[in-house]
Amino acid sequence: MLNAEFTLQRQGGEEAFPLYLAAAQTSGSDLVSQRSTAAAIASDNNNAVLAATELWLTQNPKASQAYPVRFQALLVDEQFQQAQALLIQARTEEVPLSFLPAFVDQQARNIDATTQLQTILAAPELEGALYVELAKTHLDFLEGKSQKILTKIDALIEQSPDNEIESLIVIKAFSLQKTGETELAQTTLEAGEQDYPDSQRIFATLLDIMIENGQTDKAIAKFESADLSPFAQQQIGLSMGQLLLQQGERQQSIQVLKQLPSRGGLSHQIHFILANAYHEDGQQEKALQTLTRVFGSLSWNASELLVKWLYENGQPERINSIIIQRTGLDDEPGHVIGVSDLHEQQQRPDLSLELLSAALLAFPNMDSVRYKRAITYDQRGQWQAAIKDLRLLAQKHPDDASYLNALGYTIMVRDPVNIDEAIDLIEQAYELDPEDPAIIDSLGWAHYLRGELDTAAALLNQAWNIMEDAEIGAHYGEVLWQLGQQEQARRIWRTSLELNAQLPTLRQTLEKFEPTLLDQE
Repeated sequence: MLNAEFTLQRQGGEEAFPLYLAAAQTSGSDLVSQRSTAAAIASDNNNAVLAATELWLTQNPKASQAYPVRFQALLVDEQFQQAQALLIQARTEEVPLSFLPAFVDQQARNIDATTQLQTILAAPELEGALYVELAKTHLDFLEGKSQKILTKIDALIEQSPDNEIESLIVIKAFSLQKTGETELAQTTLEAGEQDYPDSQRIFATLLDIMIENGQTDKAIAKFESADLSPFAQQQIGLSMGQLLLQQGERQQSIQVLKQLPSRGGLSHQIHFILANAYHEDGQQEKALQTLTRVFGSLSWNASELLVKWLYENGQPERINSIIIQRTGLDDEPGHVIGVSDLHEQQQRPDLSLELLSAALLAFPNMDSVRYKRAITYDQRGQWQAAIKDLRLLAQKHPDDASYLNALGYTIMVRDPVNIDEAIDLIEQAYELDPEDPAIIDSLGWAHYLRGELDTAAALLNQAWNIMEDAEIGAHYGEVLWQLGQQEQARRIWRTSLELNAQLPTLRQTLEKFEPTLLDQE
């Protein structure tokens, strides 16, 4: 055990688990098996969890802590019959299945899991077990079976311990609301609030139902007068603001969201919804100013929405300066690249290139932005500028195969006078990464340009087999055509058209060799 403990601290659960399991088997102690299970969980190895919990329950079938851990592991391993047998064993051993209702809630977004749980809990041997019936009710709630819930919910409330009643009151209220019993839904929650005055879940649900029942002002006043922690204010207020906005009550949504604490874990979500409320209320400048404060997991969503709104307002020239400012605050070059793409979708390549250049002026070490600018230059026919950017990247990263290949390929197709240098760069890239299909494609095309058709065909076939890509297909088909294998070339080109029919390289190749394929689109 000491050896296992030291190993756990020094090398982690994966190395320690076999030592714990051996100690558990040797000692026959369920306490050691419990520790073995903890090590298995730390190792993030589902098979280890199954082995540890099997031994634990063999030694002590009434070990209540083992059941939820093993149940989860069996579901992950898709051993559904064994999971059902485990619950039946727990009932036989008179072990409460109190983990089941919360477990169902955790799977709320996983349709496959909830479907399997319905089947597992339907076993006749589990019929009537309180926590099984509670779990079934939670599943019915997730599936919107309001009438079915209302036939049994009162009896379950009578039988259930206090820690389960709070969620049952909420389920009952929602079910009544869905079946049109709006007043009874509200009074159910009001009565629940009397019995459970500290329940934020009942309080939040009551506010939502009051809003749905047309009592918006009363709900807002109740929220504003409540004694809540800053996080609870954010959590409940955000939900209210979203619901009010969905109900078309923009001013009330703004009223609620504006007063929420500006700092905390939900601040970005609050500002995002508030910006949308301002936008729908016609307060465009406030909407934009609020949206610029959104970062975190919603950062790109905010940038994308900024672009959308400013294009709709006929003010796309304002976009780039805002995005540069946001990039500095968020240190995220992906915003620049993403907005550059959005400019191109709006047929404003000038703004796309302007943004990339401004970003590199402000943040010269953003290599991904420089690479994007090189590609943009090349697409606009400014290949000398593209090569200049690619040279900078290759010099800065001499061991980066992708940069060497990009520079070599661009020189090869845009500046064939320097084809020897181009091929040398591509061969360096190939030595660094001989499995990259883009590099293999470049090398194959280099051999084709040298007139070495058989070598070119072999390399392009290798690239195509690794990744069916429209540009690789354009090159491969051309080489096959020159080798007299026209039908195989047509087959490759047809597949390439399905992959990307608008790729300029592919279309130019087909216009030259087989334009009838373009007519068949």
